[in-house]
Amino acid sequence: MPINNKTNPKLPLPKPKGRVRWVVLSLLMLLALINNIDRLALSVAAPAMQAELGITATEIGLLGSAFALFYALGQFPSGYLIDKFGPRLLLGWAVVAWSAATAAMGLFNSLAGFALARAGLGLAEAPSMPATNKIVAQWFPKREQSLANAGWDSALKAGPAFFTVLLVWIVTAFGWRLLFVIAGIAGLLFAILFFLSYRNPESAKSLTKEELDYIQQDTDTSVAATGVKIPWGRVFTRTSMWGMMLGYFCNLFAYQIFLIFIPLFIINQFGIPFASLGWIVSIPWIGAIIGDLASGWISGRISDRPGWTTKRAKKVMIVTSLALQAIMLALIPINVLFSPAEGLPIAITFMAVALGFNGAVIAHAWSMTTEITAPATVATVGSVQNFGGFMGATVSPLIAGLIVDATGSFNIVFFIAAFIALLGAVLYHTMVRKPIISVEELAAINTVHNERQTADV
Repeated sequence: MPINNKTNPKLPLPKPKGRVRWVVLSLLMLLALINNIDRLALSVAAPAMQAELGITATEIGLLGSAFALFYALGQFPSGYLIDKFGPRLLLGWAVVAWSAATAAMGLFNSLAGFALARAGLGLAEAPSMPATNKIVAQWFPKREQSLANAGWDSALKAGPAFFTVLLVWIVTAFGWRLLFVIAGIAGLLFAILFFLSYRNPESAKSLTKEELDYIQQDTDTSVAATGVKIPWGRVFTRTSMWGMMLGYFCNLFAYQIFLIFIPLFIINQFGIPFASLGWIVSIPWIGAIIGDLASGWISGRISDRPGWTTKRAKKVMIVTSLALQAIMLALIPINVLFSPAEGLPIAITFMAVALGFNGAVIAHAWSMTTEITAPATVATVGSVQNFGGFMGATVSPLIAGLIVDATGSFNIVFFIAAFIALLGAVLYHTMVRKPIISVEELAAINTVHNERQTADV
């Protein structure tokens, strides 16, 4: 059994020669890239869909909400099943399903058909982030988890940051329908790669014992294995769980507005032609990547300081990032005080910084699950948190679309998002304190469960 450093967390094992865990992270980053291109396709295709089919901003928002709602509802069974049976099979088949749903978007002509495809995409993608977080928890020690989560979350942003130019070109040259078909095919190819290459640490033949010990140095493996009884209902009785759900709701409220509406905002506010969007739309997402990676590095450095823990560093990063994100969101509307040529770089800059802080929250919110619950319940807690987050992502596109159709402006949308982000900082600071399910509590639950099974026999 690996050395348990919980008694002295300031003395971690030295870094091993093996680097298999970073290869696994690279696989997760590729998954995240494909995942977000599937989501981004609607944002890029939206102006062309509006021109061809007469779809309103409210209806585009409705499609974004359909995805988020079914994604949120799919969190509950996903987290439980991942914790009970492991992430490999569930995640692999989920990629197959969501790739088919993405490709289906290119086959419909009605709003109802589009909504059905987006709902299917959301439901199929539901296991993606809880499974990814579970894999990070299995493959990385706590000190490296923030950076690892920042890595795959930055890859989520790489789609809009570096591939928007390509996606815009595809729509301009071949039409918006082919965009969805290509994205679906890319997902199916990844599913094959994932099934062939991914294994859990204990089954990975290329992993040395030295690296395995390093990975598991601060994990209590006594209840870390799959197959234990997961106290699903009990997590909802904990204040910390509600704080994580509500705080993540506030963060993804803003994130989904950016994901769905950045192209339409730039076209409507500044009169930029669709074919010229390219790198203009990419800049805010580059800011998100920088914020992701920088925050992971910073929290790792802070946690090594005297008197600090990894849990405290992650929580401080989340609260601070939510507060600073709120300020940036509130500043975006000042672009109206300038000419379109002057206002565009101002708006883009504030959006880039806001998304940077937004990404910092996402990376550390997922990392906090390993700090505040037992290892065997990480995916369960992560999925419940993600449910709360995507309820925010469900309501925000619809609210934004209604406001834009009514006022012709995004200014009120950004002010509302700023207020909600600030509220998230307060909720996270005041509510996320005590463990949700401790190792000792989970062990006691399973002891009682096993005794009852023995008595029944």
